[in-house]
Amino acid sequence: MRAKKFLNRSIAIATLGALPLLGLSSCSADTASENSSDTAGEQTILLWDYLGQDTPNDAMTAAIEKFEQTHAGVKVERKSFAYGDLSKSIVQAGISGEVPDIAIFDNVDTQNFASLGLLEDITEETKDMKADFFEGPWSSGQQEGKTYSLPLNSNNLALFYNKDLLDKAGVSVPTTWEELADSARATATDGNFGLAISAVKNEQGTFQVLPFVWQTGGDLDNYAQSGAEALGYLADLIDTGAMSAAVANYSQEDARTQFITGKTAMMFNGPWEIPNVSKDADFNWGIAPLPAGKVAATGLGGENIGVFAGAKNKSGATELLKFLSGSEGSKIYCDISGQLSSRKDLAGKLQLSSDEKMQVFEKQLEVAKARAYGGKYNEISTAVQLSIQEALTGAKTPEQAAKTAADTLAPLLPKK
Repeated sequence: MRAKKFLNRSIAIATLGALPLLGLSSCSADTASENSSDTAGEQTILLWDYLGQDTPNDAMTAAIEKFEQTHAGVKVERKSFAYGDLSKSIVQAGISGEVPDIAIFDNVDTQNFASLGLLEDITEETKDMKADFFEGPWSSGQQEGKTYSLPLNSNNLALFYNKDLLDKAGVSVPTTWEELADSARATATDGNFGLAISAVKNEQGTFQVLPFVWQTGGDLDNYAQSGAEALGYLADLIDTGAMSAAVANYSQEDARTQFITGKTAMMFNGPWEIPNVSKDADFNWGIAPLPAGKVAATGLGGENIGVFAGAKNKSGATELLKFLSGSEGSKIYCDISGQLSSRKDLAGKLQLSSDEKMQVFEKQLEVAKARAYGGKYNEISTAVQLSIQEALTGAKTPEQAAKTAADTLAPLLPKK
């Protein structure tokens, strides 16, 4: 079945009201027209993305050039937005009925766009593709058993560690929660801390804390238990001086600053920080998988590709989606951009696969989990964020914070 053709206008307007007030200016990677009708026999596909800068732009340009070479008479016109503007612009386009044919967006936005009826149901067109992808990336494009987007590339969280500080404290790189707590306490000396994460009250906090929840073996549907265990573990790190209470206000960039200045021995962060740490850190450092609880898990980030229900050129957009998410298009994009592929058949075959630090992130795609919790995800994330703040600031016990959040989550989560 197809997604609803027209956006529910009242829901969309409410969604816009909840979004940050962002400027509507955009930068174009190419000069793009606003329609995808045929011109002089040439078929046009209108693509929106936020990849218009630096190496991601170079990578997408190369992938599109290859697509056009192998699809005679097809022209892809790109319009690139600032990252913070794309989501709002897509929702606005849904209200006006002037959506692009296809877009590349943050994978977590699949849930919102699909619930608003913006994305085409591509379940039938992609029914034989599930086995091509790691489970986490594939699930990021699912909602209520239907496929609404496919992964372009992925990333995840790992443990960055200061080898010099761990060696000085006489501890090894931790692989379990117990070892992480021991190593963090051992390296928390002279006013410094052992571990930094982002637990700020926004999506970064949800992204970084959910792995602790999943590592309990639970999920949001039993958050009263899994959330209490995860939040209790983090609160104990603060109470014992292993982690600063300031993490409740840390962005991922703040965690990186603490790490590169030697104020914390370890941090949770993603592969996008490797260039920054390589440039600024004056100590020996490495990257390891996230220490496991009862099970191993990490958070999934990255970009997905979706065809729009109101697209003027759905068939062309679907072909472009399959190319960019396929082996050839994905390899072109990932090799130039330095991103991880979501595809199993490209594991170990990318240019980055020879890099020891990137190998950690590539291997972790096997246990990376998506934040695919349905159309109410924004409200779900907000409830999780509030519980993090309450537990880590001491406003409530971890058990109380998790129970309150669980009661809020129950009617918001998709029914199984």
